Amino acid sequence: MRGPVFPAARPLLSRRQMRLLFALLLALFSWRARDRFQNPNLRITFFDVGQGDGALIQFPYGKNWLVDSGGGGFRWNVGSRILYPELARLGILTLDGAVLSHPDKDHAEGFTRLFEDVTIREFLYNASFSTHPKMSELFIDDKKGVTRFTGLNENQTLVINGVKAELFPLPGKSTNDRALLLRLSRSGCTVLFTGDIEKEGERRAVKALSGPVTLLKVAHHGSRTSSSPAFLASFRPRFAVISVGTNRFGHPHPRVLERFQTAGIRILRTDFHGYVRFTFTPEGMVFCESALGDCGTFNCLK
Repeated sequence: MRGPVFPAARPLLSRRQMRLLFALLLALFSWRARDRFQNPNLRITFFDVGQGDGALIQFPYGKNWLVDSGGGGFRWNVGSRILYPELARLGILTLDGAVLSHPDKDHAEGFTRLFEDVTIREFLYNASFSTHPKMSELFIDDKKGVTRFTGLNENQTLVINGVKAELFPLPGKSTNDRALLLRLSRSGCTVLFTGDIEKEGERRAVKALSGPVTLLKVAHHGSRTSSSPAFLASFRPRFAVISVGTNRFGHPHPRVLERFQTAGIRILRTDFHGYVRFTFTPEGMVFCESALGDCGTFNCLK
């Protein structure tokens, strides 16, 4: 006895629809590859990582660095919950470099999970932290995610696809003041990453670096122990980004916000603006955007 005969299942998509889907995927891949590997712009994105720091540097023509990685705990980690999804969305599963300003939890903890998902070719840090407990944890945690750990004892200058990157490992007594500073320069535009430096670190930074900066990553989430009038007068930033979230420390401090306002410095905050992104063109043009929309356009050379 013959069993029931069922009609052949129809394919979910017709050949024409499959060809169209393939063409769309190919176009999307080509656009993303062109945007990454043929893009002459320098792009810096400050992610909204809550009370902590985490910023992506997309150098021209495809190289990428991450500066700090936010915080987290056993059940929730910025590295796996925020940074990895953002990097994956951009098609970045390998970082050419990662810079750790200092090993406080709200700057370093995200790396403990990020190492599991992203390859990092070189991890840069101030060599004075080599014996710090958090560094020991990072060294052991999952070494297969990092090709090379590089502890810096002295200043180092690199040129990455036309962008000058200067690293300054500061000496100091406190963890905050021994930050690894990063300054980027191109076409008259300058960006300074300051970690959590306070008064001592700021004095050393003023001596080590000179000249105004276009964009300042505000030290220590806007704490009243940082961003002294002398420091702001020395660097005269045009824009400043405060990476901050809900906290019990009173960051950013009203007095610090007043200093920036008095100096005529435009402030953007990740707890209010969400992500903040600056795009620097080879001609010195700067385009600012945030989760709230356009936040300005100007020319560094004027």
